Order: sequence, then structure tokens, then C-alpha cells
Amino acid sequence: MKQRRFKANGLTLNCVDYGGEGKPALLFLHGGSAHAHWWDFVAPAFIDDFHVLALDQRGHGESEWAEEWAYGSRHYVSDLDEVLGRWGFGPPILVGHSMGAHNVLVYAAAHADKLRGLIVVDSPPDYNERAVGFLKSVAEKPARHFASLDEAVSNFKVLPRETLASKEILAHVARKSFKQIDDGAWTHKIDRRTMIREPLTVSESLHRITCPALLVKIVKSPLLSIEQAKQMVAAMPKGQLATLDDSYHHAMLDNPRGLIEVMRPFLAGLK
Repeated sequence: MKQRRFKANGLTLNCVDYGGEGKPALLFLHGGSAHAHWWDFVAPAFIDDFHVLALDQRGHGESEWAEEWAYGSRHYVSDLDEVLGRWGFGPPILVGHSMGAHNVLVYAAAHADKLRGLIVVDSPPDYNERAVGFLKSVAEKPARHFASLDEAVSNFKVLPRETLASKEILAHVARKSFKQIDDGAWTHKIDRRTMIREPLTVSESLHRITCPALLVKIVKSPLLSIEQAKQMVAAMPKGQLATLDDSYHHAMLDNPRGLIEVMRPFLAGLK
């Protein structure tokens, strides 16, 4: 595993490279308030067949923050287009979870010809006013500070709160989620302004996603109903639907082995 850096729209973005260089590219995109290392328990399973990477999207993880607010889907998608246009690894398969999955849908609706395929994990196609309002209320809360990294890790929580993840997995992700600031305290690496979003509808553009697409509906997650999932798949010319049990929203933490097995048949057809 190594780190790569890519420039996009004036920002330096960090990317975790799990290995497999020279093979077809497989790029993972994390959800909101997360980072590339959320994929550490899933991504390495595919290096025998793919060059596997995971991107810290702007304002997250080790990537730079925007000087002024610039954290709408349009900004993430523009970054992604710049990264893929320069990285030299060829057309990728994109895998996104939650916010990352939404960004994948927006990107694919405009650039399906630049992709080998995509996997969307538990994301509705649209950011509605209610979701935008809730996220804004979270963004406006001050960041918490902790006296030590251990204290920060012990207070780490996912949002939504429901999780089946083991203590070991949560601790691993948490240890890569905090940074020490000038006064010695520890705080989350995220730019809290990333939780301020813009309403955006992708539903009417799903028919433009002409590359192979897999939608993973997580049975226990309320973010996407099975009816919505079926409608999304039906709208995509090469859409497929898979379901995953024994997990809440954060599937890569709750049930990484199950998510890997759900992805394998689809990816086998894209080697």
C-alpha cells in the first residue's frame, strides 16, 4: 500500500494505492465525513485482478480543503474528471458508497463513455431539501477536540449511528480519522463544510449511464428502499441489482466480506 497525489482544480488530492498496477483500474470513493481508508477491509481483496485505489475526496482524509466553500456534487465530480483524465491508468471501474456513490452516479451520467463500469453502494439518486437541511445542521455544530488520539478513537462514531462493525474495524478507521492541531488537541480531519450540500436530482439522468452498473441495496439500511433500488436499476440500460444483509449503511465496515462477495460476480465480467 502506498500513497499517490493528484492535482485537481488547484487542490492536491490524496489517493491510497493498494496495488495491482498494470491491471484494469478499480477506484473506490468513500462517503461523507469518511476517507479512503474506510475501504481497507474491502479494496485489497481485488488486487489479483485490478489496480485498486481509493481517493480521499476534497476536504476529507489527507486531501486539501477548498479555501471557500466548494463541496457540492459538481465540485467532487469535476475533481474526479480531472484525476481520471491525468492519472494514466485508463478507464476505471468506480465504486462509491453513500455520498461517494452519489458522486459516481452524477459522473457516470455525464461520462459513461470514460468508465468500464460502476458499483453504487446504498445511495439514493437525489439530494433532496430535507437531506440537505439535516446535513447543514450537522455541519454547523463545532468540531470536537480530544486530549489524546486514544480519547478521540474511543469517542469515534459513524453517522447514521447503527453499525455491526467490530471494535477492531472501528478503531482502525478511527485512528486514521483524526489529526493533532497546534494546541496539542486531536480533532477530526474533515472540513465540516463538506456536510453543506446542494440539492441535486440524478433520477432523470440515470438512462445516460450506459456502462455496466451494479446497485447494492443494503437490506437493513433505510436510506434506499428496495422499490427505489429497482427503479434505479430499471432506468440504467445495463443496470443490475444485488442485496446485502447483515449490515447497516456502512457496509464496508459492518460486513466487508459480504460486500466483497456481492461485488465479485459483477467485477468478474469486467476484467
